[in-house]
Amino acid sequence: MNEEEVFVRNEADDLTRRIVDRLGQRQEKLDRMAEWDKPAKAAGHRRLYIAGLAIAASIAVVFILAPWRSNTALSPLDDLGIGAPQLTEFRSAMPELSKINQLIESKDYEAALAKTKEALAKSDYMLTELANVGDMWGEDEALQYEEQLEREANSQLRWAYIYLLVKTERNKEAKKELKRYLKDTDFCEHEQDARELLSRI
Repeated sequence: MNEEEVFVRNEADDLTRRIVDRLGQRQEKLDRMAEWDKPAKAAGHRRLYIAGLAIAASIAVVFILAPWRSNTALSPLDDLGIGAPQLTEFRSAMPELSKINQLIESKDYEAALAKTKEALAKSDYMLTELANVGDMWGEDEALQYEEQLEREANSQLRWAYIYLLVKTERNKEAKKELKRYLKDTDFCEHEQDARELLSRI
């Protein structure tokens, strides 16, 4: 082996060693960069996780509050399964009953409440007058029949009035009317519902 071949081999070995060193340094740098990226990636994942939780919580709040849902869906009447009352027209002297029924069916509770309150006041007055006439004239079969019809109409109106008070969230007044309704045991057709509703509102 001549000197020139030894020089070339040494030069090649030196070059190979430098290449290997550089590749090793490059790999170390890549490993260090990967280590630096790990916390950043973990922080990025953490940020994504927190953002996902915030979005999920926002969606849950929207569905719980549900602004598009009607307030009536939260009514104790719905919880208890108490349906809308259907007033029976006992005689032509109370044509407003059919109008109240229409307003309840169309869910115009405020207008129905006003009409029902007016009809109930008339009915209460009529019952007072019938009692006064009875006191003055004594027992009369026709008068008793008239009073019974009026008491049935009054009971139905009071139940409708209670229903509408609860629907329009006037629970304090509804409680007062429920107590009055439950006192008239002979004409308390919805007694069980009334008791449950009284305990709920």
